[in-house]
Amino acid sequence: MLYTPHFLTGAAILKIVPSPVVGLPLALLSHIVLDLTPHHDFDITPGVTLSDIFKIEKKRKYFLLAILSLDFIVLLWAAGWVLFTSNNLLLMSGGIMGILPDAIEQGLVLLLGKTLPGWQDRLQWRVPAKYGFISYPIVSLIAIYILIK
Repeated sequence: MLYTPHFLTGAAILKIVPSPVVGLPLALLSHIVLDLTPHHDFDITPGVTLSDIFKIEKKRKYFLLAILSLDFIVLLWAAGWVLFTSNNLLLMSGGIMGILPDAIEQGLVLLLGKTLPGWQDRLQWRVPAKYGFISYPIVSLIAIYILIK
């Protein structure tokens, strides 16, 4: 699943459960729950490297890079928006916990030139793109609603 729904869900959990002792583990757990929802993962599977991603067919590569860039831009917007709300550090910490497993696995591993491990692979409910992009806006909009409320 993309970073933005994970981030927004983690932040929303800390809005509902403002105790860091309870809320932060729940935000981390939300990552697993969201990975268990149907979504499209662009056929990125364990064993892939960053150079493998850049070798894929041109049309798919540009689509992937466009979606990931859009997700990054929306994630930055969401983080900025959360920073300007009340309890911003608490909500930010929830958002960070929500993306932490992917940030560790993808950020630290792929960017260091290693192959993508399979730590989370069995938790993914991958569906075709036709259906897999439905969950991203639904999850994000529910989390935004909770954060606004």
